[in-house]
Amino acid sequence: MIVITGERGIGKTTVLRRIVNESRRDFYGVISDRFEDGYYVEDVKTGEKRILCSETGPGLKFRRFFFRVESLQFIIDSLGRDGDILVYDEIGYLEVERALDVFHYIREPAILIVRSDLVDAFTHGDAEVFEVTRENRDQLHKVILTHIEKW
Repeated sequence: MIVITGERGIGKTTVLRRIVNESRRDFYGVISDRFEDGYYVEDVKTGEKRILCSETGPGLKFRRFFFRVESLQFIIDSLGRDGDILVYDEIGYLEVERALDVFHYIREPAILIVRSDLVDAFTHGDAEVFEVTRENRDQLHKVILTHIEKW
């Protein structure tokens, strides 16, 4: 398992998108994108996008966002697809506190984006952790691509 982490807004999702776009592997799972007051979630297998959450609703309130129930099911459906490598963007408090129980669906090989403050609590010994920084964010995807070639 590969874990990508780093500060908010540093380019973690961009690194993951580059990996998915530049590899010939068959990826499945979800990638999130920020918009004005919330996040979209995209099924990487189908390209379908949904609004996941926003600061103003509608949906179930969890911390500072309102999550759309149908989008949570959309994530579960995306994780249940077939493919070579699972991607998940991102493991945060919603997942760790089991408000969205995705851990049953996460299987290796996988590339996960994990909030930096949750990495220690989430990762175990076999995970390779890569931190995105301003210095490495334009090249890190190439390093990770060489790792997944071995899978």
